[in-house]
Amino acid sequence: MKKEISKTKNNGILVIVAGAAGEIGTEFCKAIIRNDIDCIGIIRNKRTNIESSFYKEITCELSNEEQIEKVFFNVDFGKYKKIIFLHTIGVDMFDPRGYPPRVNPMNTIPPEVYNTNVNSFKYLLRYCVNKIKKNNSKKIKTKFRIAIIAGVGDKHAPFVIESFCEAKFILRQYIQSFINLYPNWISGLSINVSSTITKSALAVRPYANTHYWLEPKEVVNKSFKDLISFSSQYEEIDIVKKSPKFFNGYYENNKILYEKWSKETGIEGIVKK
Repeated sequence: MKKEISKTKNNGILVIVAGAAGEIGTEFCKAIIRNDIDCIGIIRNKRTNIESSFYKEITCELSNEEQIEKVFFNVDFGKYKKIIFLHTIGVDMFDPRGYPPRVNPMNTIPPEVYNTNVNSFKYLLRYCVNKIKKNNSKKIKTKFRIAIIAGVGDKHAPFVIESFCEAKFILRQYIQSFINLYPNWISGLSINVSSTITKSALAVRPYANTHYWLEPKEVVNKSFKDLISFSSQYEEIDIVKKSPKFFNGYYENNKILYEKWSKETGIEGIVKK
C-alpha cells in the first residue's frame, strides 16, 4: 500500500528532498517534518527509516525521466501554495591532472561527478517546473523554490576539485535560467558549505582531520529558515567552520591544496621542495 502524505495542516508547503538517505538529506527531512511540513524524500536504494504522516519516500533513478514521471504522476502539486526542490546529491573528486609543476587543462567533467551532481538535478527540476507551470496556467498559484547544496570554495574553483565546482556552476545556471523565465513564481537558493562530515566526503578523503568540518545538523540548523523562505528571488548563503590554518588566497594556492588533498586522499606524490 502506498503511503499518503498527511492531509492535516502543513503550512501549504511541500519540500522534495533529493538524496534523502544521505546524512544532510536525512537531517533536512527530519527538520521539515518537525515543522509539520509535507516532505517527499527521494532515495536510490538505501532507506531512511523516517516515519511520519508528513513524510513519503520515493525510490527513483533521477537520471531517468520516465521513472520521474511515473513516480510523481499521482503527487498533487496543485494543493500546495509553495513547493521546494532541495538537491543534496553530488560527489567531488581529487583530480590534480599532472600537478606538479603545472595543472593540465580539464577537458570535461568526469562522468561520476557530472551524473551525481547535474543529471540527478536537471530532469526532476524540469519535471517540477513543467508540472507547476501547467497548474499555474489553470490559475493555481503555486510558488517554486529551487535549492542546492554546494561548496563555499566554488567561486574560486580550486583545481583539486575543479570538476565538482563546474558541476555546481551548471546547477546555479539552471536555477538562474528558470528564474529569468518565470520570475513571478520561481526563486532559488544555493547553500554553500565548507567540508562536511558525510560518508561520501570521507570516502574521498579518508585521512582528513575532520575537527573543523561541519556536522550535517549544523548545515540544516543554519539554513532551514532560508530554505523555506520565499522572500528573496535568488540568494547564496555560506556556512563555514574555518580552520585556523585558513588564509586569504588559500583556494588559489595550488601547492598547499595539492599537498593537503594528497595527504587526505592517501594519494602519493607530495610536491617536491
